[in-house]
Amino acid sequence: MRILLTVILIVLLAPLGHTAKYAGDPYTLGVGARALAMGGAVVAGPFDGSVGYWNPAGIGELSGRRVMAMHAETFGSLLNHDFVGYVDSRGREGSLISGWSAYVYYLGGGGIKITRLDQFNRPYVEREESHGDYMLAGAVAGRVTDRLSWGLAARLLYRDIGTESGKGLSVDAGLLYRAHPKLNLGLVVTDITTGVIRYSGETFDSGSNYESIYPALRPGLAYAYPIGDFVTTATFTGEIRFEGLENASQYWGGALSLDTHYGLEVAWRDMLFGRTGFDIGRFTAGAGVILSRVTVDFAYLHHDDLDETYRVSAGYGW
Repeated sequence: MRILLTVILIVLLAPLGHTAKYAGDPYTLGVGARALAMGGAVVAGPFDGSVGYWNPAGIGELSGRRVMAMHAETFGSLLNHDFVGYVDSRGREGSLISGWSAYVYYLGGGGIKITRLDQFNRPYVEREESHGDYMLAGAVAGRVTDRLSWGLAARLLYRDIGTESGKGLSVDAGLLYRAHPKLNLGLVVTDITTGVIRYSGETFDSGSNYESIYPALRPGLAYAYPIGDFVTTATFTGEIRFEGLENASQYWGGALSLDTHYGLEVAWRDMLFGRTGFDIGRFTAGAGVILSRVTVDFAYLHHDDLDETYRVSAGYGW
């Protein structure tokens, strides 16, 4: 384990001189109403059909097959945010692979004004364009021991920013360790190989047609405590970046920054759920219900400077 963590840190620190701030931010808003209601603190669980996005190592924690779809009006009607995911965790005994997942992620909207100069050198709006960030991903997971699981997710990226488009590739890696029947520890390194987006170059200056995405480190824990018909799960996830974000993050020193995510879920008979949390200091709340094999979740995110976010997701398991 120590050797693996050392390798992860080397990979994280090596590419710092060749990366661009915020390049991967459109893909970090999270997915699933359950996760949002818990402040995005689900790297170590609890998991649902969005597990391939949050921590592919958690795929083996589920059983059978699941499909999930999500829609969100992010920051009011500023952005549309959609997700569809599929999980198959029917790994065979003794197999290297315990399960796999695939998902599609979209974040976009309209309102990009394309301007030109008229004959008097005054700008005018020629047209409006939409914008969108798309991600298609596949993930696999396996077990090292009964307590330790691993996961990898390969992500294809496509970005349309009106007058320019870009294509890219990224890889996430995750670990999940069951330290105790009630306690999970998780670790995810996003963009572990340093993600790359290469643009068409139609409008950018020469030499400026690609971006590299910084790796980020996300440790997390989930502690579940049952009392009678109720199970209370407390979660935490930290997001450690190396981009020199300074005041754009909660805590920072030099190039290092930390954002925090806290979550709490109270479940009754694994059927009714109440949730709350803090997503980088912003209050979140939500609820969910499981009826037979159908799951429906709702979440709310408060923002001081932008409109609130409302997110709905639904899933089916068999």
